[in-house]
Amino acid sequence: MKQRRIPKETADQVTELFDREEQSLMRFAAVLTAGDSACAAELVQRTFMAAALDWGTVGERDIYGQAAWLRRTCKNKWIDDLRRSGTLEHLLPQLAQRYACPAPDPADTAIARLVLEKCWQTIGALPPVRRQVALLHWHQGYTAAEIAQLLGIQPSGVRKHIACARRTLQLSVNPDLDRQLIDTADVPKEEGV
Repeated sequence: MKQRRIPKETADQVTELFDREEQSLMRFAAVLTAGDSACAAELVQRTFMAAALDWGTVGERDIYGQAAWLRRTCKNKWIDDLRRSGTLEHLLPQLAQRYACPAPDPADTAIARLVLEKCWQTIGALPPVRRQVALLHWHQGYTAAEIAQLLGIQPSGVRKHIACARRTLQLSVNPDLDRQLIDTADVPKEEGV
């Protein structure tokens, strides 16, 4: 493989970056390699070599952007090493088992279905424009500006409809919410406060 020659100015800038970021990147690489200092050092060396070869991109960034680029590149090189070694295939079942979502509790599922049904009933009972705004926003994912343009109303009116619909849903799903808000709002303030 033919090696590219790095200009002295670039080498000096990469050396400055190395002096600033090497210890931090070494700690990051040590975590990735599970404390294998030799692998971590080799990973850091390849990362700085990549920075030197791609200095046109790296050099334009501020110090935080350069540090982020180094970490991302270091992690990507570590993943490439895992893929090449076949270790990733051995880790995938363990990772899938460790981070798998637990099966939903049947009681929680039943409650969620009841709440969802109550929400749909509440949305269906909203005044026509408010219902249309709520469905466009929550179900279709439209922004307030897009809904305003579609319905020919002001964006502030759309936001008001969404807020009112949200409040109606909250009170529908949790009727005690209104009482809780009233109870806390009616607490008399101490004099002088």
